[in-house]
Amino acid sequence: MKTLLLFPLTLLLWMGTAHAQYWQIPNPNANTNPGSINSDDEYPSGGGLPAGWVTVHSPSATAAWSAAVTLPFAFQFNGTAVTSYKVSNSGILTFDVGTALAAPGFTRGALPNAAIPDNSICIWGLGGLGTNDLVVAKTFGTAPNRQYWIQFSSYGYGTTTSDGSNFTYWSMVLEETSNKIHIVDNRTGGYANADKVSAGVQVNATTAWSVATSPDLVSLAGTDPTPADNSYYTFIPGTPPAYDLAMTAITTPAFVVSGNNNITGTIRNLGSTTITSMDINYTIDGGATVTSTLNSLSIAPLAYYNFTHPTPWNATIGAHTVDAWATNLNGSNADANPGDDHKQKSVFVLSENIQRVPLFEVYTSSTCGPCNPGNANYHSIVNTKPAADYVSVKFQQDFPGTGDPYCTTEAVNRRTNMYGINSIPRMEIDGGWDGNANSFTTQLYDDARAIPAQYKMNGTYNVYNKTVTTKVRFSPLFNATGAKLYVAVLEGKTTANVKSNGETEFFQVMKKMIPTETGTTLPNTAIGSWDSLSFTYTFNGDYRLPTDGQAANRIVHTTEHSVEEFSDLYVVAWIQGANKTVYQAANLTLNIPAGTENLSEAIESVKVYPNPATDVIHVNMNLLQSGRIFATLVDNQGNVVVSKSIQGQTGKNQVEFNTQAVAQGMYHLIVSDARGNSSVQEVVIAH
Repeated sequence: MKTLLLFPLTLLLWMGTAHAQYWQIPNPNANTNPGSINSDDEYPSGGGLPAGWVTVHSPSATAAWSAAVTLPFAFQFNGTAVTSYKVSNSGILTFDVGTALAAPGFTRGALPNAAIPDNSICIWGLGGLGTNDLVVAKTFGTAPNRQYWIQFSSYGYGTTTSDGSNFTYWSMVLEETSNKIHIVDNRTGGYANADKVSAGVQVNATTAWSVATSPDLVSLAGTDPTPADNSYYTFIPGTPPAYDLAMTAITTPAFVVSGNNNITGTIRNLGSTTITSMDINYTIDGGATVTSTLNSLSIAPLAYYNFTHPTPWNATIGAHTVDAWATNLNGSNADANPGDDHKQKSVFVLSENIQRVPLFEVYTSSTCGPCNPGNANYHSIVNTKPAADYVSVKFQQDFPGTGDPYCTTEAVNRRTNMYGINSIPRMEIDGGWDGNANSFTTQLYDDARAIPAQYKMNGTYNVYNKTVTTKVRFSPLFNATGAKLYVAVLEGKTTANVKSNGETEFFQVMKKMIPTETGTTLPNTAIGSWDSLSFTYTFNGDYRLPTDGQAANRIVHTTEHSVEEFSDLYVVAWIQGANKTVYQAANLTLNIPAGTENLSEAIESVKVYPNPATDVIHVNMNLLQSGRIFATLVDNQGNVVVSKSIQGQTGKNQVEFNTQAVAQGMYHLIVSDARGNSSVQEVVIAH
């Protein structure tokens, strides 16, 4: 987890130099790129770097300048037009392309510095010595608001050469029209206590503006290749305006329940004056403006302020657009930069509050070294939670190297077509959070559970021989259009796909999407009404263990399969919108006819106590073999009251049900495995 640093020196420099040619806005732990225009992953050239980047400088054992590079649009540095630059492999970009100064060395120093040419941008202390340490450039956006990125890709610090464990990515960004300069801290791995640079802009040997803590500015970025852990520092020509409030976020949840809801958000003071009062405004779908005055404030320059509008929004079911902004600063003062005043957010209003079952997708491979600790971290969290409270799916992949033998074309297509992922380990939470499975935390788990579901959903399945049948029921809680149902057959544990990363067991492995990974478009269903879809799939042919995950060797579903144990299969489902948001997920319940009992193959004995029960039911099971076990409490009408599943191990196992909220009466407790072996017992609830 990153540490939020304070920047008192920056504030002093900013507030104490009204004559300065540049002023600075630090954005540590921004978790995005400036303007969110560049969403490219941060990878080496030839090792995952997206298309469009052009190499402008190659590595060298000594500090050296590149050839001059022409800028793609008009740009001014310190008020003077510049048209080209050259860059060194020690982290210096200069617009003084005719300088006689040698490229500064790899040892960083404080700015200003006589070793730095006039008119330069500095991330001094980087070292491009390794064979793949390149400076690359790319233009993003559309005129007149483009950004030109110069990125130090897969670099080192100082004279320590980068390698597989030690690397860094930093960028300089030139912004069209505004003439802003951004220094971006993209990504760093390894380099403990050595990830320091001197960052800033230098006009000449006596005038410069540095990021606070330079020349010992520490990288805050982690190893995530996406912009999700980036920090950046913005240099703006001129001096800061007296009044400038930027609306940085609307924090009202994306999904709320109809009725009164608070409009909340975050504002940042980018002006030089402390804000003591303001009007806070919002509209819904462009309607009437709702305004309230906030007094007794004290929002210092560069500080953030979290607000709650005093007038709640009486929200009606459906999709709405919330727009919020501030006016009348410190009485009647106008904002000097209206371009960042407003923030808009789409909010979906639901008919009722239903517990969400989050979907955790983990993209992994038995040939991926970092996937081993990623999976270990993931399971250290979810294995402590009730199995019915989340849905977990592992999509084995075809890289690095030759890839996982249990990779399927459906798994690859899900990764590339749905999310555009090109790195693993990678994890998606409800189609939104996108990061390394090693970065998954209990807080992220709790956050996913805290978002209300947008559908009610349940379902059943059965596995007979090699045929899987399933029925999924669903009921929308808002006016949903374009949503799809995805159904996946998983194997609880596999062991035959062991390769090179040290893992010997693999859990929740996706074997087949039904009918395919593209899902099934849901019919239009009225809010509060129920509908259902049913599917049947038969695994064909015999078992084969592919040699690897490459396309030529993958399982062909029409003629073969890779299921190790059909008794270990189970089915999950989820509903996902066109915007990738997962509305609800479910572990489907094994469909066992009431009154049946067949304990001989897997379940040796089942004991339920106390019976009658009051607040809790204990289910003790002795299993003859390991595999997924389901315990389901149903009422006399066959409705599922509560269901749990565990990865059972040979010998003694236990499941507990909290029955405090279960109505008094007669119930059936069904204990079953994926093959259909089951035990059904009557249970009385008597509070």
